[in-house]
Amino acid sequence: MQLNKALPAMVLVFIWNLVFDNFLMGITMGSAMAQIPGMTGQFSMLWQTVGNVVSAVVLVWVYDRVRGAFASGLSGGALFGFYAGVLINFPTWLYMTVYAGWPYRATWHATLVLILFTVVPGALAGLVYEKVGAPKAA
Repeated sequence: MQLNKALPAMVLVFIWNLVFDNFLMGITMGSAMAQIPGMTGQFSMLWQTVGNVVSAVVLVWVYDRVRGAFASGLSGGALFGFYAGVLINFPTWLYMTVYAGWPYRATWHATLVLILFTVVPGALAGLVYEKVGAPKAA
């Protein structure tokens, strides 16, 4: 992994995660979350931040490993983000209807919003990897 590319991408993805969780999630998913039994409006900011850091590191790490399969830059990163969003969110949230009794419509809402949410960090990673210069030869 090229840290000169990965670290700035991780920071941007982390910032996007914070913006989404703290400002956009309520707007885009509030109605779906309100239908889920046991869902609470109170959460631990510490654990949200830890989760955002870990998810940024993992997403960029996976992007770094598979980026050769995608076009470079914003569009390739966005396509990676779409595939990663489907891989992460499609089974995760729809299984919640089976295992936790979540409402079917609310889980589809969450699944689709979060797939689109994952396109943005993928695009950010692709953009950073394209714009940050190649390492100097030894």
